[in-house]
Amino acid sequence: MDGNAVTAIFLSASVPDRKPFNADCDPLLVREAVLSLVSVATPKSELVFGGHPAISPLVEHAARSIGTLENVHIFQSDYFVQAIPAVAKQFQNLHMTSAGHNRDNSLTLMRNQMLAFREYQAAVLIGGMKGLYEELDLFQSMHPTARVIPIASTGGVAKTLFDDGIGPAGQPDRHDLESSLRYRSLFRRLLP
Repeated sequence: MDGNAVTAIFLSASVPDRKPFNADCDPLLVREAVLSLVSVATPKSELVFGGHPAISPLVEHAARSIGTLENVHIFQSDYFVQAIPAVAKQFQNLHMTSAGHNRDNSLTLMRNQMLAFREYQAAVLIGGMKGLYEELDLFQSMHPTARVIPIASTGGVAKTLFDDGIGPAGQPDRHDLESSLRYRSLFRRLLP
């Protein structure tokens, strides 16, 4: 991708595996939303995300299958170096960050570096647990004019934030973010 006019999309996603985040989360919808985002965003934009065991393999497979892996950047903390799945190591744009003093500190360091990496035009929120709150706060402080697109139909923190008013203000966008499962169409319409 040409470095002159890079459009960058930030992805914050996970499949919630504990309460209360997993109460309304559908792992299959998280999967479909992530695959759709990769297929729509990466041919024309860079996609940047923090590695997650359930999300990294989806992003890698989807981007590799359409030949856009070079447009994907994954950030991983050295704190988790022993647990990084092999698929994450296959990303040509793997960015390792400091282990920090403890788990929480390492994640904060990684998130700060990841969100300072590009001038993002949008953040896409899919599923998610507690870390999504920190990522969104940092994202909005660093990129106050960027779009925030919570895919509420996937549940998790994305749904909670949507219910709290995060995301596009108008209809039909809000209706579609909450109920549409046509993710490719949704991303084509809402991404810059």
